[in-house]
Amino acid sequence: MRKISMFLLLPILFAWSCGKEPETAQVDETIAEVASTMDVPVDPDTTDQIPGGQYLIDASSEKTASLVRERLNQLFTEDLKIGIIDSLSRKFIFFEFDLNGDQSKEILVGLTGPYFCGSGGCTQFILNDKGEVLSKFTVSDYPVVIAPDKTNGWSDLYILSGGDYRVVKFNGKTYPSNPSVLPKLGMLPGDGLPRALDFMNDNYPWFSF
Repeated sequence: MRKISMFLLLPILFAWSCGKEPETAQVDETIAEVASTMDVPVDPDTTDQIPGGQYLIDASSEKTASLVRERLNQLFTEDLKIGIIDSLSRKFIFFEFDLNGDQSKEILVGLTGPYFCGSGGCTQFILNDKGEVLSKFTVSDYPVVIAPDKTNGWSDLYILSGGDYRVVKFNGKTYPSNPSVLPKLGMLPGDGLPRALDFMNDNYPWFSF
């Protein structure tokens, strides 16, 4: 009787095992579902060797990059149309920092290439969080050091221009546009001070416009 019972059970066991999905398939599906919901960092600059998740947080927001890109395209519409801004000059970096303590970060923008840079430095901008131009600098090099002192409620800046750091103070409406004519700092800024646009020492992605 025991042999007959086993033979009767075999078809039932076979049918049950065929209807059951392999465990490996279930595991693969679970992994796929988890991966699809993960926030995988997007690499904004595929021209360098830096992984997408290793850029500075305040220098890599796609939303901020779009805001800066839109403003630069508006500012240089005519020159872009006639093609005098070369491809190397159509790149920018940025750094977000609250310069006036209003809980909204300003955007320091650095440009590059022969259109924007010369022997004395490059063109830089400060935008508000809506992308409006607050200040424009010429003959300014990198980095921009954010000083501990404030003038008219805004952080002083130490901007490298002509080989020396210059003290750039907010005048109540804007920052002076030509740092090269401003007083020299006379020393190197402290290592503990925030440094904006310091792409030589920090992980900055370059964006195009």
